[in-house]
Amino acid sequence: MRENNFDLLRLTAALGVFIAHGSLFYDLQISSFFNGVYSIGSLSVYVFFFVSGYLNFQSWSRGPQWASFATKRALRIFPGLLVAAFVSVFVIGGLMTTLDLTDFLAAEQTWVLFLNYASALATQNDLPGVFANNPIPHAVNGSLWTIKYEIMMYALLVVFGMAFGLSRRLLVAAVLVSAAAFLLVKDPSLDEGAVTWRDFWQFAAIFFAGAAFNYIPVNQRHWVIPPMLVGFVIACTGTNLAVVQGGVFLCLPCVVFLLAYWRPLTRIRLRHDLSYGIYIYAFPVQQAIAEISLRHGLSKPVYMVVALSLVLILALASWIVIERPAIAWSRSLVTSFRRYLVTRPF
Repeated sequence: MRENNFDLLRLTAALGVFIAHGSLFYDLQISSFFNGVYSIGSLSVYVFFFVSGYLNFQSWSRGPQWASFATKRALRIFPGLLVAAFVSVFVIGGLMTTLDLTDFLAAEQTWVLFLNYASALATQNDLPGVFANNPIPHAVNGSLWTIKYEIMMYALLVVFGMAFGLSRRLLVAAVLVSAAAFLLVKDPSLDEGAVTWRDFWQFAAIFFAGAAFNYIPVNQRHWVIPPMLVGFVIACTGTNLAVVQGGVFLCLPCVVFLLAYWRPLTRIRLRHDLSYGIYIYAFPVQQAIAEISLRHGLSKPVYMVVALSLVLILALASWIVIERPAIAWSRSLVTSFRRYLVTRPF
């Protein structure tokens, strides 16, 4: 039996993003929490970053070598992302464009978007003649924008690990500085450009909170219940935006940590890790099915069921054909690299 529920939490987070986008793409409705500051989608993205920080701290601690760490992270992200970029642009985009397919493929914008997605930049989001009349117009795969921040967190983890060591004090300082920068600095210019620094700071706060939680013994996890409750009350009752966000920053990591080791959930066994596949395929599939559903008068439940079915099929195919083999390959490469370091003559 598994000792934790991180795979299940990631799957739940991926489905949370799917649900949040589902209503938005169909009729512009979205449920919000904590005085309208957060949706289930934005909270789910926080879950991803917390879990990533927690697990990648462990990965680095087991083998603090930047080349091995980078290899494993790159082969976890980019093979699936490359295929998802191709499917988003050339398959879904090619099927849904109102242009002649020859014109669509000849358009510079088509190829620019593919490269933009495949490189994890995701600073552009529209294709010629695609989703122009949807409730959320033009957006092809708007979920990919967070991946570049994930990669930046990996890089910071390596820099901190190599330069200073990932001590408890360093990680707590990283959390506090990042949270303070996000909550207190309100310069609008920080929200411009390929990297928006307010997003960087909020994700850094959650990611390094995940890393810092490794210093809390699992058998003493009950100590996070008081700050969790305090954060929840602050998030629910706060009238100032920064206060609400601060409450969520305090509450959510504690909730995820407690659920990660909640024994009843460990009985749920997942044969496949579909979370990444759901995340990278849901947006364009939902946009396509929303357009078809609205055109033909299909109800929202039908739209959601059809979209989820297709997304699960793509996610399963991505895991079996792309992601799992890439993970195995990365482990083989890292093992070979470590063997080379041990045996090479000096």
